Amino acid sequence: MSAPATEGSAPGNRRLQQTQAQVDEVVDIMRVNVDKVLERDSKLSELDDRADALQAGASQFETSAAKLKRKFWWKNCKSGASHRKEAVVGGGRGMGK
Repeated sequence: MSAPATEGSAPGNRRLQQTQAQVDEVVDIMRVNVDKVLERDSKLSELDDRADALQAGASQFETSAAKLKRKFWWKNCKSGASHRKEAVVGGGRGMGK
């Protein structure tokens, strides 16, 4: 009786092997997908760090530009005042001619 049971289990074995092969294939695909997700996460983290650094640089640039603008505005005001002063002082001498 054991002979017929082995013959009957041969198609079941084949099906089990096919199913196991499919499971192995799915597991391999899932491993690849997990690796891709981890790689993507790493790239996103790096991109986030770069964006933060860029934001900090932009903020520093904005502050420096505002200070420089103020500096040259005052320089221009002082220069304009000294030119007006020279014109008034120099203009008074030249008017008598």
